[in-house]
Amino acid sequence: ERASNHNTTMLLKRGFRLLKIASVVLTAQLCMSLAPSITKSLHSKHISSRQISTCNRWQPLRSAATDEVTNHAEETDDATNSKVDHIPGSRGDGYIVTKTYDVPIEGFPSLSDVFEPSDQERLQLEVMNVTLPAALMLLDPEKYPTQSRARKAIRQRAICICRRNSDSKFDELGKVIARAYPGDIIGYQQRGGSDYYSVQGTPYRLPAFDVPVIFEDDHVAIVNKPAGIVAYRAEGNRGGGSRGGHGRDTLISALPAVLKPSNIPITDENYPMKRPQPVHRLDRPTSGLVVVAKTKLATVHLSQQFEFRKAQKTYMAILNGSPQQPNSDNEDGWNLIDHDLEDKSAVTKWKVLQTVKSLHGNNGVLTLVELKPKTGRYHQLRRHMAWVCKAPIVGDATYDEDNMRLRKRGLFLCSNEITIEHPYYNTPSGREEWSQLKKDILNLGEGCLLEEDEESGIVTLRVRIDLPKKFA
Repeated sequence: ERASNHNTTMLLKRGFRLLKIASVVLTAQLCMSLAPSITKSLHSKHISSRQISTCNRWQPLRSAATDEVTNHAEETDDATNSKVDHIPGSRGDGYIVTKTYDVPIEGFPSLSDVFEPSDQERLQLEVMNVTLPAALMLLDPEKYPTQSRARKAIRQRAICICRRNSDSKFDELGKVIARAYPGDIIGYQQRGGSDYYSVQGTPYRLPAFDVPVIFEDDHVAIVNKPAGIVAYRAEGNRGGGSRGGHGRDTLISALPAVLKPSNIPITDENYPMKRPQPVHRLDRPTSGLVVVAKTKLATVHLSQQFEFRKAQKTYMAILNGSPQQPNSDNEDGWNLIDHDLEDKSAVTKWKVLQTVKSLHGNNGVLTLVELKPKTGRYHQLRRHMAWVCKAPIVGDATYDEDNMRLRKRGLFLCSNEITIEHPYYNTPSGREEWSQLKKDILNLGEGCLLEEDEESGIVTLRVRIDLPKKFA
């Protein structure tokens, strides 16, 4: 009886498999039979391909980013040597058409020079009627040398079409089965946060997380990195995937979507960066301020400040327990840690701000401290607190392995204040502009201060932010 039941079950499973295979085959045949009619309908009625899509894959940008694209689309920076405003009907759904190809009125008389007769017959190519991939190959053979390359760009939704005498302009998203006719305009489009980075071909998309911009001008920006976000991609893994890496969910990939383009004049010595460049980094679980360079000279100047320890950084942290104080630097409550890490000098100044009782803390205590690193070693603050002060930072899964109860809200370490020398206003050309801007230094926004030191005359930028809500 058991053998009979087993055989019956196996027959039923086999029958279900055959039904599934048959349904897939029938669906494929139905799609192939409907493809010509869909293409004809698109050409005759100019229906947007998004209107016939069964699922909307085009998620709109945030309103702020969309407004930024609209505002800048007609004022592209002269440094790009490329204008967007001459392109008819750049898409208004968060995308910018950065390059166009005009299909000649006479068609493609040189069709036979690129395609063999067998390919022309197979693809139904004519002088006045070609497929969209074939049109791309004929119009831009360097960028699209093969059918595969052209089809890949189309499937990545980078190609759109403006039909001849179309009032709605680029209202049709390119498809591999689409046809191109004389008078059509084929556009190459990119998602835009600001058109300078888009026109320059910087690959990016809207980040899945918020990156607040605390300060920004044409030379430098300071942003607030969220906890849990890495600053750079893992080396060798540009797209992430099965081999590891972080894909594009990184701070450096998000910057083109949140920062405005630099409008400085281009010279041999200085020019806008193709991609905004962070000049230092924070650990993945650490939140807080990150300095970003937007020009070539700013990148060099700011990198040297961090290399030679001229930049002043301040962190706030909550410690698990009461920290030991081996020695005191002065009467202001500051303590000094001079403890080498990997045989390299590592110096940290710190002081206690507040102590509270807690059932989850070591010895029933949690301590709020202010930290000022004088060097920048790997995990310097975290290791100094855990190894020297014997009070690891709350939420540190690496150096506080015993306490599992305080890890639910992440690492309680935030870079909340930073002071740097402005990379432009301390140069000879920047001094003239600075003399005119002194009266406007109070209009930088809350937490930002741009001022000139009375003794040295150096223009410094100081930015401070509030601590995350979890510190409350």
